[in-house]
Amino acid sequence: MANPEAFDRDFGYLMPFLDKVAAAAGELENPAAREELSRLISEEKARWQRVRELLRGAAGEEKAAPAGPLAAPAKTLARSSADGINRVAPQMTGLTVGSLKQSR
Repeated sequence: MANPEAFDRDFGYLMPFLDKVAAAAGELENPAAREELSRLISEEKARWQRVRELLRGAAGEEKAAPAGPLAAPAKTLARSSADGINRVAPQMTGLTVGSLKQSR
């Protein structure tokens, strides 16, 4: 089993950071953005709390891996998220557009 104390320092930085982001979400002017960011941070905090519990020895949930159409929404969500980032701030990703082969 992993040494849970090895991550205490990291969680000590992560959780207050997520709290700061949640506080900043409350100050956004756009209500839809405010609601979405608040929801995302809430979900993220719950995930990291669960990660911490698992590292400390909590029993994992036994679930069968979804197959077929149930797995598709996760792929769609990841793609639409990446597309949104690239449309808003393409320079921030460090990606380029064009051929990787040199023309002759």
